[in-house]
Amino acid sequence: MTDKKSKGGVLKEAIGDLNRELSTLSKERESLKKQIESLDVETGNAQQLEKQLQEKIARLLEKEANLKKKKKEAQEKADHVSDKLGKMKKIKSEMADL
Repeated sequence: MTDKKSKGGVLKEAIGDLNRELSTLSKERESLKKQIESLDVETGNAQQLEKQLQEKIARLLEKEANLKKKKKEAQEKADHVSDKLGKMKKIKSEMADL
């Protein structure tokens, strides 16, 4: 009979150990789930930030193109004015020679 009691005690102890291990594993699983959820949120935030930055870059590129166009137009006007000034100086010089 003591054999049965000792076997029963050993079995109860083993079952208790297994239950504690299961509890520990369950807590670890929940902790890992929370970490995964947190990483999912961080990934979503990073993707949203990336999208916003790409949109900002696109707007900046558009502004850059507009500024380059305006710069080119201003340079053309400046060249035209310089040409006119050169012609006027030439005419003035020719008139002074008369």
